[in-house]
Amino acid sequence: MSLRARLTLYFVIIVVLPVTAVTAYGWQAVARSTQRQIRSELQLARNSAAVAFDARLERAHGAVATLARDPGLLQALAAGDRRGVQAVLRRQRVSDLLLAVTDADGRVLARAGNTTPGFLPGVGRAPLGMLVAAEPNGVRSWPMLQRHSADLRQRGCVPATSRRCLLGTVTAGIWMDSQELQSMARGALDADLTLAVGDAPVASTIGRLTATDRVPAGTGLRRGRLAGRQVVMSTEPLGSDVGEQARLLVSIPATPTTAGVDSRLLAIVLLGLVVVCLVATLLGSVLARLVSRPLGELAAQARAIARGDFASPRSGARSGGELGDLDLPPSILQARGELGELARAFERMRVELGEYLSALRSSRDELARSMNRLGETLSSTHDLPKLLAVVLEAAVQARRARAGSLLLLTPDRTALVREATFGLHQREPAERIPVGQGVAGTVAATGRAMILASPAGNGGPEPAATSQVSVPLLVQGRVLGVLSLYDREDGEPFTLGDAEGLTAFAVQAAVAIENVQLHAEAERLSVTDPLTGAWNYRYFKRRFEQEIERSRRFGRVLALLMLDIDHFKSVNDRFGHQRGDEVLVELARRVTGSVRDIDTFARYGGEEFVLILPETNLEGGLAVAEKLRVATHRTPFCENGGSGQRGPGNPEGVPRSVDPQKGPPEGGVRLTVSIGVACFPEHATAPEELLRAADEALYEAKLQGRDRVVTAGPRLLPLTARPGQVKGRAARVE
Repeated sequence: MSLRARLTLYFVIIVVLPVTAVTAYGWQAVARSTQRQIRSELQLARNSAAVAFDARLERAHGAVATLARDPGLLQALAAGDRRGVQAVLRRQRVSDLLLAVTDADGRVLARAGNTTPGFLPGVGRAPLGMLVAAEPNGVRSWPMLQRHSADLRQRGCVPATSRRCLLGTVTAGIWMDSQELQSMARGALDADLTLAVGDAPVASTIGRLTATDRVPAGTGLRRGRLAGRQVVMSTEPLGSDVGEQARLLVSIPATPTTAGVDSRLLAIVLLGLVVVCLVATLLGSVLARLVSRPLGELAAQARAIARGDFASPRSGARSGGELGDLDLPPSILQARGELGELARAFERMRVELGEYLSALRSSRDELARSMNRLGETLSSTHDLPKLLAVVLEAAVQARRARAGSLLLLTPDRTALVREATFGLHQREPAERIPVGQGVAGTVAATGRAMILASPAGNGGPEPAATSQVSVPLLVQGRVLGVLSLYDREDGEPFTLGDAEGLTAFAVQAAVAIENVQLHAEAERLSVTDPLTGAWNYRYFKRRFEQEIERSRRFGRVLALLMLDIDHFKSVNDRFGHQRGDEVLVELARRVTGSVRDIDTFARYGGEEFVLILPETNLEGGLAVAEKLRVATHRTPFCENGGSGQRGPGNPEGVPRSVDPQKGPPEGGVRLTVSIGVACFPEHATAPEELLRAADEALYEAKLQGRDRVVTAGPRLLPLTARPGQVKGRAARVE
C-alpha cells in the first residue's frame, strides 16, 4: 500500500472511528434504557397482580378460619348431616371463592361459591375431591386451585391429633382461571397474564389463546409469540412446586420501541455514517496528495543511496552554493522548511557514506568469519577454557587489537583470575588481580567499561600497553569477569565506539560463559551431596554397579564399607543441627583424605556413609575400616569452632561461626563410628545383596555396643526375617 493510500486510510479511520464509536455507544445506551423500561413495566404488572392475588388468598384464609370456628358446621359434621353442612356454606355468601367441606375419608360433603371455573377451551381438570385432598398425588391440575385448608376436630376428644377425632376438612380456594387473571390484571395497564402448567396454557387474559398453543419454556425476560403475535414476556413460578410446576407469564405487545430497534432511526444513523465516510475519504485523499508528493521525490533520492549510488550524478537541475555540484530534483530544490533540509541532508550523507564504504566492505568479511566461528563455538561447546579462548580471539579480531585477556571472578568475588590470554606471551601478566585494583579490578568493582590511554604508567597489575579498553562481562546486572584489550593495530587509542561495541559483544559472551558454568555446576550437583561434598546416593549406585560388573568380569575382589556415626542424634540435641552438619562435613573430609583416588566415598543418607574399595579383599577392607574407626575415636571433631571444609555452602573453607549457647566443649566433640564390611564375591555377588550384607554387618556392630568393625557372614537372612542377632563373625581389630 502506498504512502498516499495509507495517509488517506488513517485520516478516514481517525474521523470515522470516533463517530462510529459515539454512535454505537449512544445506540447501546438507548437500548439499555429501553430494556430497563420494559423490565420496569413487566415488574410493575407482576407486582400489581401479586398484590391482588395475595389479597384474594387472604380472603380465602379468612373464610377458612370463619368456617373452622362455626359451631353449626361442627355439629353438622358430627351428625353426618350433609344438608346442614351445605346450609352453613351457603350462609357465607361468597361467589369468587370455592368453599368445600370433606369428611375424614376425603369425600366431598358440600361445596359452595365458585364451583365452575373458566379455563381455556380444551383444558381438563381433575375431580374436585382430588383437588382438595390433603396431598395432590401427582395431579396435573393441582396448581389450578390455590387453596387454604383447616382440619375440623371433635371437641373434647383426646388425643386431639388422632384420626378418630377428625370430623373433616374445610377448604377455601381460588380458581386460577381466566376470570381470576382478568381480576389480577386490572391494575397492570396493557399487560396480559397467562397461567401455564409446563408448556401448556391453562388460563389467560389473551382472548385468542387456546389450550393447544405452547408457551416458551424457562423463566426470566424473553421475547416470543403468543396467540400469533410478538410479545415481550416475563416468566416466573407461581408459587408451590407440588405437582407439575405452574408459571405465571406477564406479557406486553412487542413494538419497535420494546424490541430495542427502531428501523427508521437506524436507517438515518447508517446514512449519516456513510456521508461522514465519503467526506472523510475525500479530505484525506487531498491531504495525502499534498504530503506524499515531495516525500515521493525524497524516497527516490533515498533509493539511489540504498543502491550504493553515493557519487554518480543523477538527471535533474544542478544545485549550487554550499552543496557544490550535487544533483537534486527541481521540486526538492524549491522546497522550503523541513522537507528541503532533509533532502539536502540526504545528499551530504551520500557523499560521506561513500568515504566509509570501502572500509566497511574490507572489514565485513573478516568480522563475519569471526562471528560465525564464535557462534558455532557458543552453541556447541561445554568446554570453558576453549570457549574463553574463542571469545577472546573474536574480540581481539573484531576490534583489531594486538593483545587481550579474559579474567573471571573467583567464587568469593574478591579477585579476578586471568583465565585466557591472546598475544601476552612476552608481557608476563599477573594471574590474579584483586577487585578494585588496576583497570580490570576497577571495572569488576563498578560494572562499567573503562578506556585508558597509557595504562603502563599506572603502577597496577596490568600488562604494559599504550592503550587499553576493559568491559565487564555482565549477566542480569551481575559481573562474571572482565574482558580487556591492549593496543590497536593501527597505533590509535581505543575510542568510545570500541568500548560500546566490545560491551555489546561482552553481553552475549557473558551469557554463553554463564551457561557453561551452570552446566558444569549442574553436573557436579547432580552427583554430589550438597552438604559434605561427597558423592551422593545416585552416583554411588551407578558406580557400585559398575565396580561389581568390572570385578565379576575380570575376577577381581571388592570391599564395601558402610559407616554410621554412633549417637549422632545426641550431637544435634546438645550442640544444634549446625554443629551436626559440621561433624558430617569434617568426617567426609577425613575419610576422603585417608582413602585412595580410585575409592568411592558417598553419603548413603543421614549420618550413614558408604565406601567402595576396588581391588581390596576382606583383610584390606577390615584394615581400612579399623583405620577410620580409630582415627574417628582418637581425634575430636570441631576443635577450632568449625570444620573449615570447602563445600557448596562454604566455598573458601572459612571456619563456621560457633553458637555460644550450643558450642562444643573445649577440646571438640568426641565421636565413634560403627562400620560394617562386606566383600565381593565372598559375601555376595549381586550389588543389592552385597549392600544388604554390609548393612546387616553395620546393624550387628550396633547391637554389639557400637565403636567397632563387623564383617558380614556368608549367608544373611533378610532384615525383616531376622529373629535375633545377625549371623556373622565380629572382627574388631585392636
